[in-house]
Amino acid sequence: MNKVAIIAQTKEGQLSDASIQLLNFVSSYQPDSILLLALGDVKFDSLPSSTAVEVMRLSDGLWVDSASLQPVIRAVEGYAVFGVKSIQIDNILSLLAASSGKELISGIQRLRYLDGQFNLTKSIFSGKASLDLTSKSVTFFSLNRNFDFSSDAVAADLKISGSSSIPPSTESKASVLSLKPITGSIPLPDAALVVGAGRGMKDPGNWTIVEDLAKALGAATACSKPVSDLNWRPHHEHVGQTGVKISPHLYIACGISGAIQHLAGVNGSRVIVVINTDPEAPFFKHADYGIVGDVNDILPRLTKKLQSH
Repeated sequence: MNKVAIIAQTKEGQLSDASIQLLNFVSSYQPDSILLLALGDVKFDSLPSSTAVEVMRLSDGLWVDSASLQPVIRAVEGYAVFGVKSIQIDNILSLLAASSGKELISGIQRLRYLDGQFNLTKSIFSGKASLDLTSKSVTFFSLNRNFDFSSDAVAADLKISGSSSIPPSTESKASVLSLKPITGSIPLPDAALVVGAGRGMKDPGNWTIVEDLAKALGAATACSKPVSDLNWRPHHEHVGQTGVKISPHLYIACGISGAIQHLAGVNGSRVIVVINTDPEAPFFKHADYGIVGDVNDILPRLTKKLQSH
């Protein structure tokens, strides 16, 4: 990897944890240059501080259509471009790949670069299986949220070689009228930790204990389809085959039996913990850890334990 570009997310000028991990990961291969394409302002002191990093800020509106991305396509010509899965980053990578006629691989769980070729493991069939492949021609890479960064990567010693901003192309026929950031919750596709619950909660009034555990963990909340169909929870929290598909580091399933439709949405999770009163619940066969018991008893105890540390 001679030239590497990273599409990085920021919040209040700080790189996201996933972006920092990705930056350290690619820098461990000692590329000749690293281009950091930042979705938002970056405070340079937030970057790990001897590989030179050039920083470019992507202006608002660059992901509207393929025409608006022409300046970015020119900037990343000859680069291998990486991003950690999110709605925004996947949209940009897809537009870049389609507009430049280059290959995009998504759902990547593991990646190694050796002897001039990429060795990849990616999720397929809604997370039910993994595919190993090699390629010398891939240009764009979308890494799963639970991507395995535990390779030969070491903490990077980086320095800023320059900074600039990429404005949208004047060729674009679309424009951003306003941006309304989501506040007060963690978007499910971007969440590293998720607490989900099903009809085993018995009543929507019992959801407080799920939210308390999620808050103690810093996690997003999710639900099964029957719960959203009953309007116990908003439909954007529905995880499953016909809902949101997630791939967090940790998924805690509370009172969910484990129907195949729900499993299709969570199979990409690195670690699954199932809590259910029924020891024969199908979900236990797919869990890394299982707890047989009443969620109304177990969740408050877990929350109390987390809050005491």
